[in-house]
Formats: sequence, C-alpha cells, structure tokens
Amino acid sequence: MTSFQNPTIYIGELRIDEPITTLTDVFFCAVCFFAFFKTKCLINHKAVRLYRLFFLLTGISTLVAAIIGHAFLYYFGKDAKIYGWVLGICGVSFAQFAALYHTRQSIHKPFFNILMLVCVFEILMTCILIFMVWSFVVIELHTAFSLVMIVTVLEYIHYKKTNSQLSLYMMYGVGVAIIAVLCHILKIAFSIWFNHIDLSHLFMALSMYLMYIAIKKINTFNSNHFISSSKSVK
Repeated sequence: MTSFQNPTIYIGELRIDEPITTLTDVFFCAVCFFAFFKTKCLINHKAVRLYRLFFLLTGISTLVAAIIGHAFLYYFGKDAKIYGWVLGICGVSFAQFAALYHTRQSIHKPFFNILMLVCVFEILMTCILIFMVWSFVVIELHTAFSLVMIVTVLEYIHYKKTNSQLSLYMMYGVGVAIIAVLCHILKIAFSIWFNHIDLSHLFMALSMYLMYIAIKKINTFNSNHFISSSKSVK
C-alpha cells in the first residue's frame, strides 16, 4: 500500500499538521503515563523502578514528538526533533537496565557485568551518533538493540528458568512492537487520514500496555521471591 501524510487542518487560525498522527502519538503517550502511574504502588525493586522510568521517559519523548515533530513542526523546525530523540534514547535505555536487573538471578555475574558495560557503551555511542548523523534511524537501531537483543533475550532466559509472567508479557510486548515497526517499514496506509505512522502508533500503544501488564504480574509471592533472589546475588 502507499503511504499518505495527513492533510493539515486549522482550528480557527491555529495550523495543525498531521493531526491523526499527532492524535495517535498522544494516545500512545497516555498509555505510557497510565502504565507509569498505575504501577507506583508495586514492590520497591530496582528493576520495577527502571521499567517505570522506561514508561515515563518514553511517554514524555512521545509527547514532545507529537508537538514538535508532527503538529507544529513548521513552527519549531526540524532541528527541534532532537529533544524528543534524546528523551527517547534515555527512555529505551532504562528498559535495558531494567531487564538486566530483573534477570540478574538467571545469568552469571561475569555475564551480567559484561552486559552492563555493553549497554553503557551502546548508549554512549547512540548519544554521539544522533548528533553526528542527525537521523531517526539511529533511534530505531537503538530501540531494536535495546528491546530485541537485550530485553527479549534476557527475559526469555529468565522465563525459561523461572516461568516468570513478567518476562512472558514483556516478550509479548516486544513482539507487538516489532509489528509496529513492520507497519512503518512496509508503509501500510489505509488513507491519508490513517497512514502507516498512525497504524504503528496504535500497535506501539498495545505493546506498551502489554508491558504494563507484565509489571502488574508481580504478585506478593513473586515479589518475595524477586527480592530474596536479588539479595542472594549481591
């Protein structure tokens, strides 16, 4: 299918570009904030805190993208996209560290330390590259590395060893995120009022909701096991 950009609309004299893309971005942002606030009463564990920061920073970066990158890009200019990009890098980076700490009991300590260094190096390189290349492709590569190579692989290892429902739903969430990326790459568009970006945003929202369900899967039994297991590896 052919991709189309949403037509510009006007509310009075206010010009809004890509209105549906902006709206679906805001919807995704709302799911991120919902996930952040609805998990604030869960166990006080580092992995949970880091996953919550992933929700929060991803939501903020998406809100910035909706305003600067779509609705009012004509006003702020293309260079202003960097704010949303940097916030997005930070948000996804928290998911890397969250997965590392959640699965720490299932991997050997030397491997944990090596992966920690790899993640830090990858994040630093991403931050440098985004200012050198100035392209959203850098964000896509960082997201793919973080969610597929780190989160999915580590959570899969942990799931196989512990049958963790958090790990299972995290993998579900990443799987739906991959569908969102495919919609974007294949440019599946239904009309000028609902293009490939809009469709990918809806799948991204579903992905984030599944990740929220993953964190909610921590019940009292899992919480105690979670904490005692973490203490045992310190």
